[in-house]
Amino acid sequence: MTETLPGTDPLSLPARPWRTVYLVTDAFDEVNVTRRLAALESAQCVVVRPNPVRSASDLVWDVLTAAGKNPAAARTNRLTIDSAWAAAAAWLAAARTTHIVVERGHRLSEKEAVRLAELADTVDATLWLIWSSPRDATKMGNALESLGHSRLHGRRGKLPSGGPNRPLRVIYLDDFYRLLPLPDPATSLAPNPDEDPDPDDDWPALPDADFPFFLAVCRRRLAADTFDQLNHVYRSEAQRTDQFVRRHPHDLAAPRSGDFARGLNAYLRDERIGPATSPRLALIRLRAIQAALLSRGVLLRWQPASLGPAPADRLPTWLTPTICRALRATVATDAAAATVLALHLSAAPDRFSHVLCRNVDEDGHYLYLSTFGDNAVYLRTDWAAEIDRREDDECPSYGHTTGKTPLPPYAAEIIAAQLAHRRAEGSGTRGHLFVNYQDPALPASERTLTELTLRTCRRIGVHPHWLHRGACREDGQIGAGPTPHTDWMTARRLTVSVLDDQGGDL
Repeated sequence: MTETLPGTDPLSLPARPWRTVYLVTDAFDEVNVTRRLAALESAQCVVVRPNPVRSASDLVWDVLTAAGKNPAAARTNRLTIDSAWAAAAAWLAAARTTHIVVERGHRLSEKEAVRLAELADTVDATLWLIWSSPRDATKMGNALESLGHSRLHGRRGKLPSGGPNRPLRVIYLDDFYRLLPLPDPATSLAPNPDEDPDPDDDWPALPDADFPFFLAVCRRRLAADTFDQLNHVYRSEAQRTDQFVRRHPHDLAAPRSGDFARGLNAYLRDERIGPATSPRLALIRLRAIQAALLSRGVLLRWQPASLGPAPADRLPTWLTPTICRALRATVATDAAAATVLALHLSAAPDRFSHVLCRNVDEDGHYLYLSTFGDNAVYLRTDWAAEIDRREDDECPSYGHTTGKTPLPPYAAEIIAAQLAHRRAEGSGTRGHLFVNYQDPALPASERTLTELTLRTCRRIGVHPHWLHRGACREDGQIGAGPTPHTDWMTARRLTVSVLDDQGGDL
């Protein structure tokens, strides 16, 4: 099945972009194969188990299930078969999948096998078909090798003369074990979730005193060694905040006080309070930042009473690893990516229509957005020249970011999947990251993105108390009112006021 067709000059054919397909013969259906595939299964090695009772178009749901998606949430009326295949390709490409193994591949039809081979070509992965049947696999091999054209040449699947062909290798189980070895054993077992200690166990219960009295109350209530550790964290945080103010001495003046608030919003979200490993550590940092800012003539108020019980739990980022694990089970890449940005930035999704594909890092680790809406410098000089920049390339609604906005590493795969999906649809660097799928030339509307985010949050059990529909008149609406560029602080009931525009000690 793998010989060159007679009468065809290999040098005259164009370069073949197709990956090699391995047809593994397992005529006796050995039980060790199932155990082997269970040990191989990972994000880089996806094992597809075709459902024996399925229609001709149901294979995509088995692929999405193998990629870790919720099978109950996958089959909805909002998702067509073509869009499901596109979503599967985007998720596998973002996860850097290198191997796609099909258990009991003899259950596939020739058309389904060719479709899986095309998926493997799209994500640059190797396809392995485990043929667990004594039936002859020649017809399946001819269909794969001829890119599906052998189905048009008789019932026996004869190869057409001439034309391109896919490299195909027929191997035995011994070769399969050798070519696809088991991963190295882990050096240590993963901790039991029940035995994993809470990060807050490193800190005792902290007083709810305001920042002028916080350190004094902690000195009275905490043990001496515990207070020394807290005081070290407190002083280090105050020094970092003082350095931050020194880097922005001119932003405290009246015409540019809003720039300082936007910079402080990004500083707290991306560097200090947002990435805190525990709510109590975030509270210590917040009290130190408040005291350091007051010494520089800036008053940072926090109103915890409006956040309900345990207000310190609302300080770190709301995009936790548990939430991202639930979002990775979502099939629609735009729903997962919009929810990631909404929870991390604490922003209304109506502004996501301004985000372009060039504003997202290829690996999903950063957002490249402008610092100021009027005189922003083009940040992606590695993609295009400076003279190629246009004013509409920037994101005017997110002028509060510091240009390179980091995203949590556990959310990178979700953003990268949405970018890969848009790339597969033919979007360029100036294309919108979120589009109206009824008219892809237009960005997604405010109502669509809001409903998409709310529906996804409801499915994963998250209540964004700051996000409401357009008809809601609640005072806590984010993205509206006098502070549209400090959404992160507004959601946590943080407000900033400049008392001394000179930034001197009070």
